[in-house]
Amino acid sequence: MVDRTTAPLTEPAASPPHDPDAAVNEVPKFGRLALYSIQHLLTFYATVLVLPIIIAAGIHLSQSDTVVLLGGTILAGGIATIIQSVGIWKVGIRKPLVLGGSAVVIGPTIAIGNANGGGTVGLLAVFGASIIAGLVLVAAAPLYGWLMRLFPPIVVGSVIAMVGFSLLPIMVGLVGGGDPTAKSFGDTANLTIAGATFATIILLYRFGRGLLKSMAILLGLIVGLIVGVAFGIVDFAPVAEASWFNLVLPFHFGVPTFNFSAIVAMTIAILVVGVECTSSYFAMGEIIGRPPTNKEIRNGIFAEGIAAVLGGIFSAVPPTTFNGNVGLVRASNMKSRWVVATAGVLMILLSCLPKLAAVVSVLPSATVGAALLTLFGIIATIGIQTLGKVDLSQDRNLIVVALSLAAGIIPTAHPQIFQHLPSGLQMVLQSGIVVTAVVAVLLNLAFNGLTRKNGDETSSPAIETPEATTAR
Repeated sequence: MVDRTTAPLTEPAASPPHDPDAAVNEVPKFGRLALYSIQHLLTFYATVLVLPIIIAAGIHLSQSDTVVLLGGTILAGGIATIIQSVGIWKVGIRKPLVLGGSAVVIGPTIAIGNANGGGTVGLLAVFGASIIAGLVLVAAAPLYGWLMRLFPPIVVGSVIAMVGFSLLPIMVGLVGGGDPTAKSFGDTANLTIAGATFATIILLYRFGRGLLKSMAILLGLIVGLIVGVAFGIVDFAPVAEASWFNLVLPFHFGVPTFNFSAIVAMTIAILVVGVECTSSYFAMGEIIGRPPTNKEIRNGIFAEGIAAVLGGIFSAVPPTTFNGNVGLVRASNMKSRWVVATAGVLMILLSCLPKLAAVVSVLPSATVGAALLTLFGIIATIGIQTLGKVDLSQDRNLIVVALSLAAGIIPTAHPQIFQHLPSGLQMVLQSGIVVTAVVAVLLNLAFNGLTRKNGDETSSPAIETPEATTAR
């Protein structure tokens, strides 16, 4: 017979459940914080600088104005990255996300710029449209959380996979040297640089341990730079010519102008970018170990809208969540949002130090392409991992995934296929990510509806829970 007067009043404490947000909120020691932040900075800068350069060429900006556009893009991206990762009130998803830029805005930006006089005059219309489009996205943010009911794993997995698949061809172009029309494209030097970068990353992943393994991407970029110097294709002239200090001021080119057609075009593009960003949030959710809640999605989209406004203020390409850094979080397994926030601070400093920025800009495109092939390949794999939660033995699920990916490949392979459609529709259909999202949502509704059927994993991944909301 048990003496209940001496029996324990409570059961032994169970081990605490795993908290997926613990790694997100971790503050690494200074050395690790600095190294991981620099890796994010290089991944961001080496790729995102391509966007303002393409836009500058498209609207015929001078070299000095291009430098301002580049500096503004880095500054706005740095501020927006801090807002998104740290969070201010109800703004920011508080996850390790870097804001750089989306290729979706390139076409509308060039079209708006040229339609409104080109050069810096055209830029003023771009910045005015960016400010209004950002405010529209802020107003629409609450809808994105609700719309996530339309994004169960079968849709999210397809979209994340297409994010990787659609960007891999661009990275292949960088591996070849950047310009497919150049005689040097795919020559021995570029392929050797890319090969050295790949080999470094593979060897470090296979034999590296701890910090050395997690810095594989950064070390791969450094090795690629060294090989590029050996081949004599790295030009350090931009470093010598760049000034030491240049403060980026608001409205450098003047007060933005507000053109109705420009606003409509940019708003469509920014709303489309919002869909892309939600796929990045879910990709990060897969890495962290739990999907984003509706509240987090809303807060993240708030930050994306404010980032577009900052772009208009600081003469920048509208910053949006950059998928390359999402892949880097998975590759390095460093999930701390404070690492990314520190990278945001470094981005702000970099925008004021053109000479330091120029050092990063001389990285050969082949080594950048090789490193990012790894990162975007990881993103595609995360999408496949998400699809692993779906019962693909069911024909209806199989057809949803198959047709949505096939539809997204169409504009990825031949973006000009929609050139005879209205310009507004072109901007939507030329993004393979958006096409996959639309087709996957519609097909899933047609085959599965909004609720789980027959045990398939088709319920919404964005579920608001008390634990999730209080964790922040």
